[in-house]
Amino acid sequence: MSFKKGFRRFWDDLLTPKLVLLKIIFFFLLGGIVILWPQFTLHQEAIGLTKYQTGIVGSVLSAVTIVVPLLAGVAGDKLGNYKVILSISTVTAGVGAFLFTVVPRAEAATFWVYMIVRVSFGAFQSFSFTLYEGVIMAYGQEYNVDYGFQRAWGTLAVFISSLLGGYITEATEGFSMIFYLSTGIHIVAGGLMMFLNVEFKMPAQSLSKQIFKHLANAEVLMFLGAMLAVGMFIGYIETFMYRYLSDLGASPFLISLTVTVGAPLELPFTLVSSSLVAKVGHAPVIMLGLLTYSVRLLGISFLSNPWWSLALEALESVANGLTFPAGIMYCTVLFSMETITSSRGLMGLTYFGIGKLIGTVVGTEIRESVGDVQTFRWFSGAALVATVLYCIGFTALKRKRSRAAAAPQLTPPNENRHLGGIDNLAMESGSVD
Repeated sequence: MSFKKGFRRFWDDLLTPKLVLLKIIFFFLLGGIVILWPQFTLHQEAIGLTKYQTGIVGSVLSAVTIVVPLLAGVAGDKLGNYKVILSISTVTAGVGAFLFTVVPRAEAATFWVYMIVRVSFGAFQSFSFTLYEGVIMAYGQEYNVDYGFQRAWGTLAVFISSLLGGYITEATEGFSMIFYLSTGIHIVAGGLMMFLNVEFKMPAQSLSKQIFKHLANAEVLMFLGAMLAVGMFIGYIETFMYRYLSDLGASPFLISLTVTVGAPLELPFTLVSSSLVAKVGHAPVIMLGLLTYSVRLLGISFLSNPWWSLALEALESVANGLTFPAGIMYCTVLFSMETITSSRGLMGLTYFGIGKLIGTVVGTEIRESVGDVQTFRWFSGAALVATVLYCIGFTALKRKRSRAAAAPQLTPPNENRHLGGIDNLAMESGSVD
């Protein structure tokens, strides 16, 4: 796709009335999350939690989000038009953000009160975000909407809210204001969700049977395995990198900048993600993201000056700007419309749930034994191994399918080729019209 054609598609998408609300909600929803994101571990340190307790909080949160995305996906597909429950869960997440302001500091009950509030906020936020991305994926199948163009507004929100969160935290020398802002943003997003049109999505029939049918496909399993691996590395980075940078002397504002500087770089990758997928396929883009995490983790282990972490965020823009959109688009190919929200739930289960849980639990124990530097390096090696294994497995599967396609007398034509609305073999070979 030429740059001129790509820009025209972006401009047409921007001016499509029914998509304007999608973009606005994505902006507010992600903004309400990311304004808190880099500050969570610093807030934990400020109220007296140890690094080990930080690891426990991350582990429990990951364990809860194993279940929540799948529940959200199943609920969405069963209900069909689920904007009311989407709105309620978003507003409830906003209430959870407000409750952080009442957590006591350095008291015997601090850890347990914080645990309850953090897990509750994370659960409702995960439920809401899973459902909302299900809406965008459904629009993608029904109206051929480009996910990357919608996510771009979320990326813009990441840039603004992370910068604003760091500035406010440092200027006010506290965290209350960003929790109040997050509450207000979530409430606004929840209100706007009531104006969404999801009437075209009918309630699913025999949902569990359809999901298990998809899970019997080797390509689906390899995709979910890759998402699990990405979740492992993200889980460890999000749990310990910010406190590691704090130990190196980073201020709250600098830690927010690690998110802020990556957003402008992530934006172009998000916008071109669909074009890149069309040329090389979903799986190669995800492999590139895995390899990028390997390089990023290794780079973190060599930091001596926390300001150099900003350079590594360029790699995060590649990893997040390509991997996550490619994963969402892969779901719209591998799964049908009736199971589209559940597919986002399965992706969330492996990525945000099981993957992050393994990364946080295993990482916490390794870090206690060998320290931060060696743990980052061990995870870097694991990311490299995951990349190689996914490449080998996907290449073998592709060759097997090519041989089957070359022997039509043994394989009925088109059998198992259409797992969703698009011919997945055509997509992976880059030959989609």
